[in-house]
Amino acid sequence: MDVGNPVILLVGKTGAGKSTLGNLLLTQPHDEGPFYVSADMESVTQVCGTAAMSIDGVKYNIVDTPGIFDTQKVTDDVLKEIANAVKKCAYGVKAILFVFEARRFTDEQKNVLEGIRRFLGEEAINYIIAVFSHATKTQIRDRNVMRQAWNSPVRSFIQDIDNRWGIAPNSDYFPPDDPVHKARLGEIMAFISGMRGVYTTDQLEKSRKEQEEIRRQGEEEEKKIKQEYEEKLKETAKKESEKAYNQKIEDLRKEFRAKQEEEEKLRRKEKEDADEQFRKSIESIQTENRMQREQDEDLRRKEREAAEERHMKSLEMMRQDHKEQQERAETMLNQRIQEEERRRERDEEARREERKQAEEDYRSRIEEVEKNLKNRENNETTRLMKELQDREKKANLDFAKQIEDLKKKNALSQQEIEELKKKKRTDCFSLDTKVQLESGKFVEMAELQVGDRICSNVRNGESEFSEVYLISHLGHYDQFLTMIKIEFTSSDGRKGQIRTTSTHCIFREDLSVLYAQDAIPGETKILVLNETNELIPVVVDNLIIEKDTGYISFFTRAGTVIANNVLCSCYDDCPQSQALMDLVFAPIRLWTKVFPSNHRQEELHPYAKTLEYIYFNWFNGKLL
Repeated sequence: MDVGNPVILLVGKTGAGKSTLGNLLLTQPHDEGPFYVSADMESVTQVCGTAAMSIDGVKYNIVDTPGIFDTQKVTDDVLKEIANAVKKCAYGVKAILFVFEARRFTDEQKNVLEGIRRFLGEEAINYIIAVFSHATKTQIRDRNVMRQAWNSPVRSFIQDIDNRWGIAPNSDYFPPDDPVHKARLGEIMAFISGMRGVYTTDQLEKSRKEQEEIRRQGEEEEKKIKQEYEEKLKETAKKESEKAYNQKIEDLRKEFRAKQEEEEKLRRKEKEDADEQFRKSIESIQTENRMQREQDEDLRRKEREAAEERHMKSLEMMRQDHKEQQERAETMLNQRIQEEERRRERDEEARREERKQAEEDYRSRIEEVEKNLKNRENNETTRLMKELQDREKKANLDFAKQIEDLKKKNALSQQEIEELKKKKRTDCFSLDTKVQLESGKFVEMAELQVGDRICSNVRNGESEFSEVYLISHLGHYDQFLTMIKIEFTSSDGRKGQIRTTSTHCIFREDLSVLYAQDAIPGETKILVLNETNELIPVVVDNLIIEKDTGYISFFTRAGTVIANNVLCSCYDDCPQSQALMDLVFAPIRLWTKVFPSNHRQEELHPYAKTLEYIYFNWFNGKLL
C-alpha cells in the first residue's frame, strides 16, 4: 500500500457487502477480486485488506475493514485494527463508505453508526458516504424507488451526511458492462472525488483520546455506582440487623413488663391486706381515744367553769376599784384644765396689748420714713429739674452767643448758620429700622412709643426686653442726611444690613463699642442674632454711604437695642464707652421713672441737648 495515497475506508456490519463493493470498485467480479467474499455470517475479513484504485486519474488506497460487531472478535479489537490501518495512511482518509443492507434501518445499524462516530469523532460524519447493498433490481435501477423505501431513521441519517448516498450494483441483475451497473458505481466514485478535505490521523488520535477519557469516566462512574450499591447493601443489612435486634429487645421488654405486672399485683394484694389490718387497728385506737377525750373534756369543762366564775368575781372587784380611781383622776384633771385656761387667757391678753403697742410704733416709724423719703425725692427732683433748666438756658444762651460771635467774626450767611444748627443735631437710626416688641411683633422705629418694651439683648438664648423711656427726637430733614449702611452675611447665609448715622455706636464681638463709620469690611466683627436666638460674631461685608431724611433717637433703660438683628448702643456721637454713657443718662432714667416723658418732637430733648452742648464744648473744645 502506498501510504502517500488517500484512503477509501469500507466499514459496516459483518455480511453487509463491504468486500463485494470493494471488488466492484476495483472493476473486478464481486467474488473474484482482492477482497474475499463469503456467504457466511461470520466475518471473513479479520484484518484490514488493501488495494489500489484510480478515480479520474487520482490514485487511492481502498481499505476493507473487519465487520463491526463480529461474532468472533470484540468491537474494540476491530476498531483498533481500523485505527492501525488509518494511521499507516499519511495522506489521510478521503471517504468512509458505510455499507449496510437496503432494509429497515435497525437499532443494530444505528449502534454501528454511533460506534463509528464515537471512534472516529463527529468530524468523520463529513466524510461518510452511505452505500445500500443487497438492493432489489428495481431499487438498483431507479434511485427514487430506493428513496421511497426509506423509513424515518434512514432519512434522518442521509440528511446528517448531506445526502451522500449510493447503491451497490448487483452483478446478477446488472453485469459490469450494463449501464445501470456503471451508473451506480459512477455515482459512488463521484461522491468520493467530490469529497473536500481528508480525515487525518491527528483527528483520529484526538477522537481516540476523547474516547479513552469517556471510557475512563464511564469506568469511574460504574465503579462509583457499584460502590454506592455495595454501601446501600451494607446499609440495608445493617438496618435489617438493627430491626431484628430491636425486635428481640422489644420481646424481652414485653416479657419483663409482664413479669413486673405480676409482681405488682402480688404487692398490691399484700399492701391491701396490710392496709385493711392497719385500718382496723386505727379504728380501735380511735374509738378508745374518743372515749378518753370525752372524759377529759368533761373534767376540763368543769374546771374551766369554776375558773371563769372565780375570774368574773375578781374582774368585778377590779372594775369597781378602777372606776373609783378614774373618777378621782377626772376631778383632778378638770381642776388643772380650768387653771391652765385661766392662765392662758391672762397671757393672751398681755400679748395682745404688746402687739397693739408695737403695731402703733411701727406705723408711726413707717409714716415718718415715707414722709422723709417723699420730701427727699421731691427736693431731689426739683433740684434736678432746676439744674436741667438752668443748664438748658445757659446752653441756649451760650449757643446763641457763639452764633452771634461767629456771625460777626466770619460774616456767615443765614444759610450757613442754619446748616451749622442742623449739624449740631444728634441723629441715630433711620425710621425704617425694625425692632421686636415684647409681644413678638416686629415694628419700624417710626412706630415706637414711650413705654414700649423692645428687645435690647439676648443672654443664654433668652431675649431681654427693656422699656423705651425717652424719645430724644424724630422727624424728617428738608435735605438729605448722610447715613452709613453696614452690610453683613448671617451664619445661615442670609444677607442683612443696618443704617445709622456715622457716629452711632455699635458693639464689637468683645462687647466694646465703636462708631459705625469705623467698621472695617472683612475685618470688623459685629454681634448679630441668628435663628437659634444667639448673638454670634459676624464679619462686616461692606460699608455704603446713603442719603435719607428720616431719623429717630431713643433710649431704653438697658441702654442697648437689637435693631435689624444687630446689637447696637442707644448712644450716638459720644465717648465710646457704654458704661460711661449709662452713668451720664442715669438722672433722666430716674426722672422718667417718676415723671414719664411725652417728648416726641424734631428738636432734641432738653436733657440730650444739654449733654450734647457739654460734650462738644468741654470735651472737644469747640462747637461743631
